[in-house]
Amino acid sequence: MFKLRLGDRTSLYYLVCDLEATCIYPPQQDWETEIIEVGAIILNSNLEKVSEFQEYVQPVINANLTPYCLELTKITQADVDRAGKFPEVYGRMLTWMRENGLILQPVMQNFTLITDGVFDCNQYIRYQCIQSKLKYPEWAKSFGNIKKHFTKVLPHTRKADKKSNSITEMLAILNIPMDGQLHRALDDAKLVVKIMKGLRKFRPRFEFRSNEILRTNWEVRFFT
Repeated sequence: MFKLRLGDRTSLYYLVCDLEATCIYPPQQDWETEIIEVGAIILNSNLEKVSEFQEYVQPVINANLTPYCLELTKITQADVDRAGKFPEVYGRMLTWMRENGLILQPVMQNFTLITDGVFDCNQYIRYQCIQSKLKYPEWAKSFGNIKKHFTKVLPHTRKADKKSNSITEMLAILNIPMDGQLHRALDDAKLVVKIMKGLRKFRPRFEFRSNEILRTNWEVRFFT
């Protein structure tokens, strides 16, 4: 469906992005996940920070955060109650991206989106766009999965069961101290940046190119 080639673009910038979303435990088949925090960092090709963005998002379908979500993310009900809804926050993020030099048009796109795994693009963004009646962003249909980059630079760290290393495991392997709050969007994005810089110590010229394409057959699940 998407005629994209992986790894064929040298980027002037990287957009490191992480999302947090509503969640419930135990999982429920009819639970509709909604984005509640966006955290992003723009880096130049030398991995120097250009700018960062963080905003909470007000959920619409499940407006009250579950006890599990409150405990996992440490995001408060007040944080989301006073936040804008997703179309507003997304619009401000696009403005921020453009103001900091990113070109969003597919042919001219000058940055690579970097995420921790495939989940944010394949589930959170996909369903949020459906719910908010927005078109899925072209610039997020091809992205760099830091977990794949990690095992490409350090193949000996690949697990026997083929499961990916978590953020904390990648940091430990790189001997980088853990800081910040896990499951908070901007803090997780900052940790991904640390991992990128740690990998550059092993491969100084390594480019974090796109290595994933939005999966057209991904099952949209309304729970985590």
